[in-house]
Amino acid sequence: MTVPAGDNSAFDFNRPGATFWFAPGVHTLASDVFGQIIARANTTYVGAPGAIIDGQNLNLYAFTGDVPNVTIKYLTIRNFGRGLDNNNEGVVNHDSGAGWVVEYNTIANNDGAGVFLGPGNIVRYNCLKDNGQYGFSMFKPPIEGGSAIENIVLDHNEITGNNTDDWESRIEGCGCTGGGKFWDVRGARVSNNWVHDNRGTGLWADTNNIDFLFEGNYIENNDGEGIWYEISYNATIRNNTLRRNAWVSGNRNLGSPGPAIYLSESGGDSRLATAVSGAPKIRVHDNLFEDNFSGVSIYENANRFCNSNGNTSKGYCTPFITPTLIPEAPRDYEYPNPISATHPCYTLVASEPYRTDCRWHSRNIEVNDNEFHFDSTVVPCAGTYCGVQALYATGADNMSWSPYTVAGVQNDVMFNNGNSFHDNKYFGNWRFAKGYGETVRFAVWRAAPYSQEAGSTLEGDVGEPPPEPGSGNALDADTATLEASIGQWATWYSAAVARSSEAAHSGTHSLRVDVTGAWGWGVQLANWPGFATTPGVKTLSLWGRLGAGAGLSPRMTVKWMNASFGVLQTDEVTLPALTPSWQTVSAVVDAPAGASTVLVSLTGSGSAGDFFYVDDVVVGTVPNTLDAASAGGEGSAGQRQGGYGAMARRRATRAAAPSP
Repeated sequence: MTVPAGDNSAFDFNRPGATFWFAPGVHTLASDVFGQIIARANTTYVGAPGAIIDGQNLNLYAFTGDVPNVTIKYLTIRNFGRGLDNNNEGVVNHDSGAGWVVEYNTIANNDGAGVFLGPGNIVRYNCLKDNGQYGFSMFKPPIEGGSAIENIVLDHNEITGNNTDDWESRIEGCGCTGGGKFWDVRGARVSNNWVHDNRGTGLWADTNNIDFLFEGNYIENNDGEGIWYEISYNATIRNNTLRRNAWVSGNRNLGSPGPAIYLSESGGDSRLATAVSGAPKIRVHDNLFEDNFSGVSIYENANRFCNSNGNTSKGYCTPFITPTLIPEAPRDYEYPNPISATHPCYTLVASEPYRTDCRWHSRNIEVNDNEFHFDSTVVPCAGTYCGVQALYATGADNMSWSPYTVAGVQNDVMFNNGNSFHDNKYFGNWRFAKGYGETVRFAVWRAAPYSQEAGSTLEGDVGEPPPEPGSGNALDADTATLEASIGQWATWYSAAVARSSEAAHSGTHSLRVDVTGAWGWGVQLANWPGFATTPGVKTLSLWGRLGAGAGLSPRMTVKWMNASFGVLQTDEVTLPALTPSWQTVSAVVDAPAGASTVLVSLTGSGSAGDFFYVDDVVVGTVPNTLDAASAGGEGSAGQRQGGYGAMARRRATRAAAPSP
């Protein structure tokens, strides 16, 4: 059937099995928001050279209908959507029909996602360009037994310039932008795509994706991560090139790495499919990384599991818990509160199999035989995490009913979950983040107890010993570590302090703080006007451990002063509620121009008889960063905690201060 150019609002597209040939020229549909082509089963839509279907910035969708086996090719499909109406909607294959083939099209300047994918879809040789939210996306509610979308192919597409409507700024923490997003898909081949210059993550697989292959893709210049694999399973990422990704997100979120590949609460599981990925693992191998903000980050949020407020994938649980979709949870931006009292991930989470199966784990991940290039004179670095590899976990021990602790999850991710970096080649000034995100040198990373990077090399590394405790720290060694004396620590109010050998995070001693009153307590460094310092990017950190009591959360306050002893700026970091295990808090801040000295104090609440320990206190220069004058500003106050997949990392709470 020939479709003439011009107004096609009266054309009869209701012909199942037909082939529609769109003549050269511009084609329009009805003059209302619901002007669309309702596809019929087994139908082909093909464009002549120069055939354009134009939504006039009025029609919401181009091709709709949940019918099978539709082919769309050789068309330009543009200008669908009206303003911001198409958030989380698709223009082509709006209803995620099965067996669709979308190929050799230009799908550009539409609101929402250019293409939605459904079961058995093939999207190849298209240009998905400058769309308001995504180049492509997909969603179908889960079905009994698993994913509703299976076996998709995304091959040889150019995916560029998407998220022109900047949805992250419109819906804070939505996690809903970038080149494209996969949601709850089983079996995907993502190959030979050029994914570049998107305003957000390049390729984002979020929530219960299983059995993926990313191969032969060229991923560059995306504002966010190149590939983000989040609360998902079993993937192979090989033979890709990733260049200059996450420069924007890395500088915007200084408390977290801006990695080229981000593996967030994702891992391998032998109970799930491996037909495409090839192994019950996540494997990252034989890729080339060049001047990304950071490298590969393996991360787990201790608070993120099925039935917790940390589960930002609204109402979803892991594939091992029935129901897959919790009925009580609406699909909106507010997770239900209180937590459902009848869900097994609340009532039974402390016992097996629920303790294991109610959470997403970062485990069985292998990063090997990759080449990592990093040039800090090219990458616009700021913060601690520019040019790092990361294997870490964060969170807060703030849910009394949760069997998971931050320390326990950190220990699993680092030592017990089968995560391994090995046989990689590094070029440039790389560092390595562990535990809560503390960065260490290559030699420390390779040594016990971490024992990572067997067979790897770092160009220019001469094996010099790691820094001495306190190196780069404005505090003197005894104040920081308590090893030889109590340093400058002194009581302030409602507290007593002493150097103690009862507990230590490192070495043999720590600072014991005993609470003597019920109305708050304070200790301070008695060395007015403080320790000498300089302006620039700094790290604030300390370790704490509970002795006796409950609800103790020591807060470290840092005041930056000028040469005339005027306070320029105040920063604070607060430890999570202390437990008998050592915990830490860390933040990256900018010491203001004119900073000459720094004053430090600890405060908090508690009851007489409570006590705790503090150790390894740092107010120091951040390694592997530029100073404040050249860092280009600090960006936003940390990575979002909500939305799909937060990279939780504590940041300083900065008090208002006059401009220096």
